[in-house]
Amino acid sequence: MSLKLRIYTSLIISSGLFTVYLGIKHLSLLLIPEIIFFSILGAVAESLIIKLRKNIGISVNFAIGLAVVLIFRSPVASIIGFLSMLLWVDYIDGKLVHIFNSSIYKRLFNGSAYAISLAIAVFVYKFVDAKYGFLSLMGLNSIALIVSVCIYICINISIFSILMSFLFNMHFKQALKENSWLGVNILGLSPLGTVIAIAYQSYGWFSVVLFFGPLLIARYSFKLYMDMRHVYFETIKALSNAMEAKDEYTTGHSYRVADYAVGIAEQMGLKPDRVEQIRTAAILHDIGKIGISDSILNKCGQLESNEYLEIQKHPEIGAKILAGVDFLAEVADIIKHHHERYDGKGYPDKLEGPQISIESCILAVADAYDAMTSDRPYRRAMNQQTAVNIILEQAGKQFNPVVVKSFIDYFNMQPKERIAHVS
Repeated sequence: MSLKLRIYTSLIISSGLFTVYLGIKHLSLLLIPEIIFFSILGAVAESLIIKLRKNIGISVNFAIGLAVVLIFRSPVASIIGFLSMLLWVDYIDGKLVHIFNSSIYKRLFNGSAYAISLAIAVFVYKFVDAKYGFLSLMGLNSIALIVSVCIYICINISIFSILMSFLFNMHFKQALKENSWLGVNILGLSPLGTVIAIAYQSYGWFSVVLFFGPLLIARYSFKLYMDMRHVYFETIKALSNAMEAKDEYTTGHSYRVADYAVGIAEQMGLKPDRVEQIRTAAILHDIGKIGISDSILNKCGQLESNEYLEIQKHPEIGAKILAGVDFLAEVADIIKHHHERYDGKGYPDKLEGPQISIESCILAVADAYDAMTSDRPYRRAMNQQTAVNIILEQAGKQFNPVVVKSFIDYFNMQPKERIAHVS
């Protein structure tokens, strides 16, 4: 861990523990059963996180956090937030992960970040409510609620974006952009947190459990859907890997193309969901070659005209394989057009200029660069600079010039060993 990262995490943890200390100062014996109840509820919610990707998941814990902000309106909310992040459990690779067999430092950081965000949300809510108390309805001030949620989003996302910028050596703005999806998740959970708070204040603990039950059922249904998506996508990836395994020259090609395409997309400032879509398209872009004869794919020497026409079918074959799956429909369109040319001389539809999606244009450049810098049965790999020069020469002809510029910027920013590979 770098010195900057250690200082930052220590600062967040010490600040979080201070907010917990403030909560303890506001504590009374009468509040202890409620704190235990909501801490357990929060820990359960955090334990049922839905993994979207390796390091990204959706948790419903904020609904509990917002509810305690509205119920207690004091630093006591920080205690509940801190404990819920400290006590969550998970089941990973057949192993139960809990506080005693996982990194306590990470739990302290996450708990502290949550405690700080809740403490500031409480302060903002009380401050706005004091000024605009006449806007209260059913015991809640709508303006104070909206402002406190917005401030919570800003604080929470900023804390983790700064952490990412230290961990992955990226610009804060880039980290902020990658974490922006969290704001949508939090906003979506805000009405539920508000309803839980109103139900608790009106009917007590049992009403909270009644609202929490349907939430868990909805979460379970969504998890089943995500699991189905994951299984299907892994099956498609396995097919792609099987296709690459048929040809020693293309082993690893799709994953290298994915790395380059993501780098270009991020250089262009595309939103994280579009970047992820490009990554998926890149991994699967040659899936259609499953339908092409091995004798053509592995032919040493020049292809005959009829063989070249046959291999030109692979983008359409790949698109047809993926088009029937709703969450891969847009990916299918990117794959179908990744061999189109900016001047309209590509295939299969001879699209030109702005008719070709920017995602397909990015994939085209990434694919071409890796193809040129890889060995093929009929030629040896080019060196990096020669491949880059060819891409530059083809800007406005084969490739979208805006994408080429971003590729060059990306290329020049990378250590040369990062964008080279052993052919």
